[in-house]
Amino acid sequence: MKQNSHKTLKHYIHLRLGKGNFFEILKSMFVKAFRAKTAKEFWNYWNPVFGYFMLFYFYKPLTNKVPRAIRVIATFTVSGFFLHDLLLWWPFCWMIAYKTHFPLGTVWFLFLAIIMLILEKKGFSTERYSPEIRVLTNFIYISIALGLTLLVEGGIKLLIFYC
Repeated sequence: MKQNSHKTLKHYIHLRLGKGNFFEILKSMFVKAFRAKTAKEFWNYWNPVFGYFMLFYFYKPLTNKVPRAIRVIATFTVSGFFLHDLLLWWPFCWMIAYKTHFPLGTVWFLFLAIIMLILEKKGFSTERYSPEIRVLTNFIYISIALGLTLLVEGGIKLLIFYC
C-alpha cells in the first residue's frame, strides 16, 4: 500500500502554528504571520487550512510544468477568487444590490503575489528588526496591495463612466 505523499492537514497546521486548542492556534496564526520576516514567511503562517489545500492540490501539481513565479501568481489569484470573491463578496452583492462585483479579492491577491515575488527577488527581509517593525512592515505590504487594487477598481469605474 502506497503511503500518502504529503502530511495530513492536522500535522501541517501543527507544523506551521504549533499545538493547542482552536483559539491558541488562531492567535498563533495572527502573531506568527504578522511577525514574519518576509512576505513569503507571512503566507506560510496565514490561513493554514486553505493554504494546505492550495499547496498540495493546486501549487505542487504544477511544479514540473510551470515556473515558480507563475505558480505563485496563479495560486494567489485562485485563492483570492475562491476564498474571497466567490465565498464572501459575490453572494452578498447579489443578495443586497442584485449586481455584479469587482473581483476585489482576486486582484488584491494578484498584487500580493507580485509584490511578494518582487520583495523576494530583492532579498527584502526584516529579520534584524523588532517584532513591532515586522508587524508594521507586513501591514504595509498588505495595504499597498490593497491600495493598488482600489486604484485599478477606480480606474475601471472611470473608464466605464466615460465610455
